[in-house]
Amino acid sequence: MSDQPLTPPQLRTAFYKGVAVARDPDNNRAIQQGGQGTTTLNSYWLHQKCPVCAHSFRVGDQVDITEDGTVRHNSALLPCTQNHRLSSELSQETSEFFAGLDAAWQPPEDIPMVRLEPGDELLAPPLANFQRHTCAVCGHTLRRHDCVVICPCSPNQPLCRIAVHRDLIHGLYCLEAWNPSANGQTYCPITSRKLDE
Repeated sequence: MSDQPLTPPQLRTAFYKGVAVARDPDNNRAIQQGGQGTTTLNSYWLHQKCPVCAHSFRVGDQVDITEDGTVRHNSALLPCTQNHRLSSELSQETSEFFAGLDAAWQPPEDIPMVRLEPGDELLAPPLANFQRHTCAVCGHTLRRHDCVVICPCSPNQPLCRIAVHRDLIHGLYCLEAWNPSANGQTYCPITSRKLDE
């Protein structure tokens, strides 16, 4: 170790790194040394946007953490991956997996759900400083293979392209969290329009 005193920016970086370690002990080695980690409820980057793909970090996301504390996704299913061939192969396999899952474990008949596949406008990358499309309840960005309800106030006759997660496999129970019949919600979460009784 050098005998040179740390500069103010180095002290600031070391301080914030220490705070991050204290908040997320599961990832402390990766945070201290740079490396890989897993997003937890205690991760300081939870809900922040990846600087590479602009998707939000969710619980369970694998990440790369640089020595300066910058975090990016480490998933072949997101556009951050350096191995684009592997990403497209996994995407095809994942699409087939979810198609089989949807066929075997069918969603409720009264709520039409959509599995977001490549090419869907809700998956469009951010342009001109706009953000990616997000779930109206949890605020996480919408990703390939997410299962969503379009226009949660009127899913059988959609009036808008607002999406809410109902994706049990990914642990996203957003529709149930907002559900007007279960929670007494009487207003649209987007327009604040009073829902039909």
